[in-house]
Amino acid sequence: MQYDWLLFDLDNTILNFTKAMYYAFEKTLTDYEINSEEDLMTVYRPINMQCWKELEEGTITQDELRYLRIDRFLKAINAGVNSIDFADSYHANLSDKIFWMKDAQTLIPKWAEKYQLAMVTNGFKEIQRARLAKMDMDDYFKHIIISDEIGSSKPHQPFFDYTFSKIGNTDKNRVLIIGDNLGSDIQGGWDYGIHTCWINPSNKALTADLKPTYIVKNLGDLDVILK
Repeated sequence: MQYDWLLFDLDNTILNFTKAMYYAFEKTLTDYEINSEEDLMTVYRPINMQCWKELEEGTITQDELRYLRIDRFLKAINAGVNSIDFADSYHANLSDKIFWMKDAQTLIPKWAEKYQLAMVTNGFKEIQRARLAKMDMDDYFKHIIISDEIGSSKPHQPFFDYTFSKIGNTDKNRVLIIGDNLGSDIQGGWDYGIHTCWINPSNKALTADLKPTYIVKNLGDLDVILK
């Protein structure tokens, strides 16, 4: 299938957000002198995932998510730390370093020669913009769409309506969304009627009612499909 537009998720698609999260989390714990024999990431990660799920389901807003996940975490470990201060420090640390997904730095410029690229990401604008600046790839993406800047997030229709208004309301059959999240990326694309590519490096199970157009382990596998 020939595409005109490739819509890329950012986190764990182009940049390795998992590595950035571990880095920022450990640095923030150290800054606030929070020590524990327990691996506190095992406490934080399910809380964080649940908050993002609630955002996708529309039960909380992105502004609420900004501090809610940290507040829940600090209460879970009984830490006497101001959750707003901790969250602001954590977010700043998330912007401190970027970690690339395998082959992303070479494939994005290559694909930009053949396709029009847009980035479609859920996230906080101050974090995502700082990380994007470190990527230094603005020339390759025609549009960068961040949920926090437009007031809607994937997988909801207004996010995709906005995206299509930016890319010229092109034929949906000529658009492919690429991402690692079954809910925000693949379900969102499926519901909107565009082709989807699920980045699935660990062979996670696929829900029975969802059928991505493509399933790949990494961006290198996608390059084979796009040839």
